[in-house]
Amino acid sequence: MRSVIHAAFSTALARYTTTRGLPHPGFVVLDSPVLTYREPHEQDIQLTHNVVDHFYRGLLSDFPSQVIVVENGDPPEDLNVHAMVYAFSTQGSERAGFFPPRTES
Repeated sequence: MRSVIHAAFSTALARYTTTRGLPHPGFVVLDSPVLTYREPHEQDIQLTHNVVDHFYRGLLSDFPSQVIVVENGDPPEDLNVHAMVYAFSTQGSERAGFFPPRTES
């Protein structure tokens, strides 16, 4: 939960500063915010949506800055329509990494 809460705080701070015209770089980089999150296994807790889906949907809903999420897992499939999703270093990927590879000259 710590990484999810840290990501929520970082994005809330970005939203607060940009909507009030306070200094902010205009982007947030989140490194593996939902990788270690696990849904509760208790029978008493009935959730209609999981935290990972709400996390990504919250970033898409009227966020005033750019968010770069570096994650080892895949986001929900229906978000690919609304967000730019790049898979790095995977079979069939267009890109080998975040930065373009060096070309030998």
